[in-house]
Amino acid sequence: MKQILYIHGFCSSAQTGTVARLRQVLTDCEVHAIDVNHHPAESIKQIEDYVRAHDIDLLIGTSLGGYYVLCADVDCIKVAANPATDPEHMLNQPSMMGHQRYFNPRHDGNWYFDFGPENLLEFRGVEMHITPRTYIICSDHDELLGDNRAACRALVPPERYRETSQIGHRMAPVFSEPHTGDLWILLTGLIGTDNN
Repeated sequence: MKQILYIHGFCSSAQTGTVARLRQVLTDCEVHAIDVNHHPAESIKQIEDYVRAHDIDLLIGTSLGGYYVLCADVDCIKVAANPATDPEHMLNQPSMMGHQRYFNPRHDGNWYFDFGPENLLEFRGVEMHITPRTYIICSDHDELLGDNRAACRALVPPERYRETSQIGHRMAPVFSEPHTGDLWILLTGLIGTDNN
């Protein structure tokens, strides 16, 4: 059974509806999810440790989670969906500054955290680890991050980049019609065909 680890975005948790949908549609896989936070060094190390400890075959993340996936130095398939490729600037928005509430329950029981300019500085110097097994799928109409396609396209060769009009920033619509969405096709193709 293939092991998949999902990494959520900013203000979310491992209990996001995306995880439930992944588990519903990828029934031949075990879908794991962990809570990460807005501290990149801590979150990336947590992801790397989890991937190694649980023999993860495919690591997927969205938004800030997609950025963490791109930065994780691991030897598995990596898929970043609508990654926040420049979080220092992308998260520097009034709605993302100050006292924040998580969208979903977290395992540690916390519902709130503070995010400020000093947190943005933590993203400086964080390196991405793009491997031959790194894939990016990017919306052509991301309502949260804006048009991030050029930055995403520059990170991987064309055969590992997908652009879709089927989703905005969030992946939810892709899984409402399994077997047809661009992300679904990419994931099932990678799960079924990767022999590394």
